[in-house]
Amino acid sequence: MFKPVKMVKISVVGPRDQLEAVSETLHEMNLVHVEDPVEEEYFKLGEPLEKASVVSKGLVQLRSFLSYLQLEPETFDLKRKYKVEELARQVDEKLEEYSKLIGAKIDEIRSLTDRRRALEDELAAIEPLKELGIPPRLLRDYRTVKCFVGILKADPTHRLKEITDEFEIILKDRKKEYIAAVIVKIEYADEFFRVLQEFGFREITIPDIEDYDARIKEIESEIEQMENRKSVLESEIEEIKAKEAELMMALEEYLSIELEKSELPLKTLVSKYAFILMGYIPEKEYERVKQQIEGATQGKVVVEKLEGGEDIEPPTMLSNPGPAKDFELFTTLFAIPKYKEFDPTAVITVFFPVFFGLMLGDIGYGLLITVIALYLKRVFKTEGWQRLLNIAVYSGILAIIFGFIYGEFFGPYTVPGYKPSDVHFVGGVMYNLYAFNHHHPLFDRVEEMGVKILLFASLVIGMFKILWGFAIGFRNVYVEHGLKAAILEKASWFIGVAGMACLILGFSYNVEVFYKLGIGPNPGKVPPLPLPGLIPGWEAGVNPFYQIAIPLIVVWFILFLMEEIPKMGPMGVVMAVEILTWFGQILSYARLLAIGLSSVYIAFVINYVVPKLMHTFIPIEIAAAIVAAIVMVLAHIVNLLLGILDPGLQALRLHYVEFFTKFFEGGGRLYLPFGRRKKFIEG
Repeated sequence: MFKPVKMVKISVVGPRDQLEAVSETLHEMNLVHVEDPVEEEYFKLGEPLEKASVVSKGLVQLRSFLSYLQLEPETFDLKRKYKVEELARQVDEKLEEYSKLIGAKIDEIRSLTDRRRALEDELAAIEPLKELGIPPRLLRDYRTVKCFVGILKADPTHRLKEITDEFEIILKDRKKEYIAAVIVKIEYADEFFRVLQEFGFREITIPDIEDYDARIKEIESEIEQMENRKSVLESEIEEIKAKEAELMMALEEYLSIELEKSELPLKTLVSKYAFILMGYIPEKEYERVKQQIEGATQGKVVVEKLEGGEDIEPPTMLSNPGPAKDFELFTTLFAIPKYKEFDPTAVITVFFPVFFGLMLGDIGYGLLITVIALYLKRVFKTEGWQRLLNIAVYSGILAIIFGFIYGEFFGPYTVPGYKPSDVHFVGGVMYNLYAFNHHHPLFDRVEEMGVKILLFASLVIGMFKILWGFAIGFRNVYVEHGLKAAILEKASWFIGVAGMACLILGFSYNVEVFYKLGIGPNPGKVPPLPLPGLIPGWEAGVNPFYQIAIPLIVVWFILFLMEEIPKMGPMGVVMAVEILTWFGQILSYARLLAIGLSSVYIAFVINYVVPKLMHTFIPIEIAAAIVAAIVMVLAHIVNLLLGILDPGLQALRLHYVEFFTKFFEGGGRLYLPFGRRKKFIEG
């Protein structure tokens, strides 16, 4: 779970005439990640099988029909599965049938659409000409007269008169522009055109018609007839879609599989008589793959495991069970783990929903998130959406759990200095719900001590996560580069951050947080817990965390210099300030408290302030209550959206920035086996 699946590299070698049989077997197993080969002197890349071009042509045609019909294999609900033999027998006949029944209708619809567009363009040109009120025959050019008809941004009369007074201009005001007809002798045409261009002249083509109204009626009638015909065609296509959708989906999958199999030679090296194929498989599947390929070819093809001498890193096959599979979405969004790298998916599976719930922590908001996510799972069927919405469900459930601990339902019902009924629309109900705990939440994060404890807990989580990240980084560097590099690159920072963490714990030890938790003295009343001095000469009773912190920071500084001085010389000493970065990242976990409190107080303002404002500005009691309810619902929706976005992004940030950067390099490539999971085909 924490490491990618162990892979082995294999070679598949055999006579060239067995390549098609091997392709069938490999595709059916869906286990071999085929590597792109490098051509050699006697072996070249193969060519697709003979059927590839025919299959490709049919697949393109079928996919064009599916696209028009808005059918998507990922979201299509299947009622039955088809046998390969059944599809192979029908494919040619069905493609020809679809070409006649669907393709011809689609072509006619497109032709009607193009014709309608042309008619609408003509109508758009006729309407402004009609406003001029001049018959079209009078707007055409003559031997001695030029007629300009079009749209102008302003009246050009004064500029045209500078050229000559012998012209006619008709202007019609139209939405901050003018429809104009300018008639002038042919010898002034060029000069007039240049002036008209200065005024943004856009020419309107004069249609070859006699009467505007008659042509408009003809166009409208033709458009109506085309729309009727288009509706009939679309209705016929919908009938075909309802009848043939499942079979079309199955045929698309069948042709896709056939095309994939026929293109395997493009990833294979071939000579005149033989072929070589390289790939990776999970180690535990080696014997099965070997037996099936050699059995399918009667031993003519040989499968061998290639030991050592890896010139390329194996692909990464993530192996996470159950809900953790959904969180691979977040891991791969950041980077794909290298083959030998720690897979952090299990970590983010646990901590992302916990961080989300810790920040949002509200029964009402959590219920809404869960219900909405479950509904959307029925709408969006693609794998990516399903994984994301599953994560939303887990996060919503954790928000409900923390909401019960905090005692929050669309906001807190306990706020220092206020009665529950004053600060919450169901404050009395919530107050009675927690009668088992003296009417108080299990943990009140609004109360002062609750804030301090939650802040302390957030910082402890930050210390733990950052130290854990460096520990994982130590393992990764050790595996790739050895013990010395791991100590200098990761262990040194582990020690340094541990020292910084002890300083923070030492400060907390001196304040009342530890006392309230029952693990420290009462500040000002009980002397510090006496422990033997960890450094000779130190007297007992000194803050134990400070005693631990100092030697850890000294050891870190020595290891840091051993790493940086060889690289940067004396300037390496200056880089020691980098430890403040990790101090800042520990403090960054305080956002677990801050983001949550912001949502709490927004909800408090909505529940407490909105009703008072409505009753202040609206004198009628019932109207004020209705308006207050509407405003509160809208405000809570906004707060819910913020409660999804902010905790979600911050929970991701605490993993990507404060955790992953300590150990996760990425740069791997996903394991993509040759083949596919069949959805519409049996077997």
